[in-house]
Amino acid sequence: MATVRARTDGDIAACLEVLKAVYETNGYPVEGVGDPGLFFSKDDVAWVAEIDGIVVGHVAFAKASTENVAVAIWWQQHPEDTHVAVLGRLFVHPHSRKGGTASRLVATAVEEARRRRQRLVLFSLIKDRCAISLYGKLGWQHFGSAIFKWGEGNEMAAECFTSPL
Repeated sequence: MATVRARTDGDIAACLEVLKAVYETNGYPVEGVGDPGLFFSKDDVAWVAEIDGIVVGHVAFAKASTENVAVAIWWQQHPEDTHVAVLGRLFVHPHSRKGGTASRLVATAVEEARRRRQRLVLFSLIKDRCAISLYGKLGWQHFGSAIFKWGEGNEMAAECFTSPL
């Protein structure tokens, strides 16, 4: 069983190795893993999951910005809701899945958001059916669909979710 703790700067190298395995298996993140400094620098708060002292997963949340498609849609629908943060950077090593690690990571982030009196929003690319299924099982509510654009001319459909209250 995985344990979850706050991520430290010393965890970035291990997180990058897990992320590389995830990218090779699932194509996440679609932008690739070429710039880990940029990938991990946007986090407001982050956690890692460990099994036997080895990092096997990660989740974070960041400040809301309309550059994020889920935030843009949420604020379009709920302009009065200024207490929003973005859940992201959720990944679990392919060999460590199906043991509840992702659920524990998400629950940790949701608990922190509640402590801060924030609502979490996220988007999941349509190709990531397992992630979409996970959010549904955890009680996240679908609130819209969007097109996520990255790089030069790349785009993909995405589904947007908000955390349970």
